[in-house]
Amino acid sequence: MIVMETRTRAGAARTGAARVETAETAGVVAVAPVGPPSFGRVVAVATGMLMLELTLVLVGYALYGTTQDSSRGGGYGAALTLLPLSVPFLALFGGTGAAVLVAPTLMLAGSLERRFGRPGGAGGDGGHGGVAAPGWVVPAAVVVAAACALMAGVYRGFSPLAALVAWPAAVALIVPAALVARLSRRWLLRGIALWGTLAIAVAAALGGLALGSGVLEEYRPPAATRADVVGTWTDGRGGTLELAADGTATADGVLDPQGFAPLPGEAVETCTARGTWTFGAAADSRDQKVVTDLPDCRADVWEIGGEDGRIALHRWDVDGEEMATLTRER
Repeated sequence: MIVMETRTRAGAARTGAARVETAETAGVVAVAPVGPPSFGRVVAVATGMLMLELTLVLVGYALYGTTQDSSRGGGYGAALTLLPLSVPFLALFGGTGAAVLVAPTLMLAGSLERRFGRPGGAGGDGGHGGVAAPGWVVPAAVVVAAACALMAGVYRGFSPLAALVAWPAAVALIVPAALVARLSRRWLLRGIALWGTLAIAVAAALGGLALGSGVLEEYRPPAATRADVVGTWTDGRGGTLELAADGTATADGVLDPQGFAPLPGEAVETCTARGTWTFGAAADSRDQKVVTDLPDCRADVWEIGGEDGRIALHRWDVDGEEMATLTRER
């Protein structure tokens, strides 16, 4: 009996020690601080966030373009169907932005925190293991975006106005991505994919609802006749295209770019020639066009645009962006 009691007490002691050890271990695990995310994880999460933000921008741009005489395409729905094709480009731009904009922002925010402490004595990120307190992310983003806008102006020839516009736009892209990328939660990438897809679907649906309900009006070119396009048209740079009533066409230094729409300030080829023209009538005003046959000019199709009483002739590049526009000479 004595031996059995002794063994029982020894077993209980070992069991108790094991429970204490387990509790202590569990306690250590529970309170152990989570380290900041690695550079690779920051870039991965920021890439996902930037892809989400840029996709939402594209949805908004598609909705805006549908209401304007500034883009060519099959409408809002057709623009949305092209979004999957943009994923590789979004990943490229998102990854570049994550490495060049978001990661430096978090590094600078961390440096500011170490130098000046947490803003307002805040408790930081609430134990989420972020890179830096969120209060320093916005000032750091402002500084990084300003540096990038300045470099774009110096090395890429951006005008002061363009750089000034790009500055707050870059801040708006950086801040959400940086605030999320600073967290050390395992579900972040899955959460971005899930909730991001839902956000895009909701935004696209709201845009369609706005168009369908009449809150926003889809642009439709004015109905035109052959007589409406007879006259002299100017490209705004000194070039003209004269469409005579007898079907003859005369181009004098009119814009004649090829491929893609020219950038602001970029030199563009012009055309001077004499030939003929015809008017392509259509039941749908979006299909109306002027077709020219000018031997030395690349441009041969000009689509009707503008507004009632102010018709314009548009030529589009391979991406559906406006390449050249002619308005009636006054």
